[in-house]
Amino acid sequence: MASFRLLVVKPERVFCMRLFFAYWPSPVKAAEIVPWVDGAHALYGGRPMRTDTLHMTLAFLGPADAGRIRAVTEACVNWRLPTGPMVLREPGCFRNAKVVWLGPESSGPSSPAWLHAAHDQLWSHLAPLGWPASGSAFRPHVSLLRNARPADLSALRGTPVHWTPERCVLVASTPTATRSRYTMLAEIPLRPEAP
Repeated sequence: MASFRLLVVKPERVFCMRLFFAYWPSPVKAAEIVPWVDGAHALYGGRPMRTDTLHMTLAFLGPADAGRIRAVTEACVNWRLPTGPMVLREPGCFRNAKVVWLGPESSGPSSPAWLHAAHDQLWSHLAPLGWPASGSAFRPHVSLLRNARPADLSALRGTPVHWTPERCVLVASTPTATRSRYTMLAEIPLRPEAP
């Protein structure tokens, strides 16, 4: 279970945390992703993601002070985003960041259109609060490990993970000496997409 704490933002204090919205898997679903983490670590080294921190980032907001944290925390509980089925089966990497990840198919009939719609809807909610979309292409993924060495991704194989997210959360990431600590600030209600 992820170690979340509900954050109370006091006006007299300023928090500089990195905020992001993510679909967060249940412990059972996260455990299904773990063999991919283990396989990637065996092939590429690096720092594997802990089971309780596996997630799919929907929007990265970056650092924010107390006022902006309060505004987005209060607003997002009144939003609604879609959820639907996806199959995590396509490994990839961000070479500059040395991150190996697992995502749904990026094109074809198995590509989840609802996921891209959720991404666009979320940014449309965020824009009036002063967070315009970055403009970079959205590639949905679950990070498996960081600081990975270069290797042939075709060697990474595993059982596809069928996932219909049940939670979308606003999270604050606070770096520590050894890892980032995640704190859940709020949760966006989800609506199932019509088949």
